[in-house]
Amino acid sequence: MSSRKLFHHTPALQRVLLSTFVLIITAAARPVAADNATKPIKAAYRPPAEVFQPGSDALAQAMKKDAYIFTAPPRETVARGKETYGPIAEYLSKVLGKKIVYKHPDNWLSYQNGMQRGEYDLVFDGPHFVSWRVARRQHEPLVKIPGDFIFVFLARKDNRQVTRLKHLAGRQVCGHAPPNQGTLRLYNQFHNPSRQPQLVPVKGWRNIYKAIIAKKCAGGIVPLKIYKKVDPRGQYAKVLFVTQPAPGQAFTAGPSFTAEEKAKITEALLSPAGQEATKMLRKRFPAKRLVRAVKTEYAGVNILLKDTWGFDS
Repeated sequence: MSSRKLFHHTPALQRVLLSTFVLIITAAARPVAADNATKPIKAAYRPPAEVFQPGSDALAQAMKKDAYIFTAPPRETVARGKETYGPIAEYLSKVLGKKIVYKHPDNWLSYQNGMQRGEYDLVFDGPHFVSWRVARRQHEPLVKIPGDFIFVFLARKDNRQVTRLKHLAGRQVCGHAPPNQGTLRLYNQFHNPSRQPQLVPVKGWRNIYKAIIAKKCAGGIVPLKIYKKVDPRGQYAKVLFVTQPAPGQAFTAGPSFTAEEKAKITEALLSPAGQEATKMLRKRFPAKRLVRAVKTEYAGVNILLKDTWGFDS
């Protein structure tokens, strides 16, 4: 039987074959969907997240050119920061034969973000940040301001409603804005978020003491050394709590420096020329000289940052 006769006498079969032929032609002519076309390419060429993810340590390192970044907290104006830390960067550049530049952070948030991303090679700041970088960013403390940080929580001597530390819960307390070490130490004593003191930000340790005496707040946090200077006989303020001592502010160097370079930086900062380069720093944070820092001194101090975003993990 010929195919022509078959199609003539079986219209149903004819329709089936014709439909099949149309589907084959349509499928061959149909363009590949955009999502299907790009999926294999993305899978094949997607860069590793740990290398190119925005904000990653590897990306921060890759963005660096020929200079090491030296920084410190934004506690001063830009001009004062350059005056204090610029000579140190210039001096260490000569010592290492490599360029070290001082970067002044715009604010505390950018400073913390840069630290968390591992953007800084050399840093000078407080023991809680030093401890965190040692634990999380492979930094090593080199030299420090001698002496310990000890804070006292104060209240007016005639304040009968506040006689113990727990009485500050829910009350206004004067202090520096976090992540100041003293303020973090205060929060660390009150584990219930609903029963924490209400911070009244005040700049300057002596101004904090004055605000307490002027009844602008129920209590406040100042270094023990400052308290002994402004109220040596304890006539106007009483001590509610004394913190455990913490080591002084320190320089830390990150993994971008070799062990030999870290040793050179340490010896350079301890030398007479180094003492000259750090003259403004030691005037800003009173110290006759810098001393060697010991890594174990800073172990565990980063617990103060446990409730600070970005430092808790």
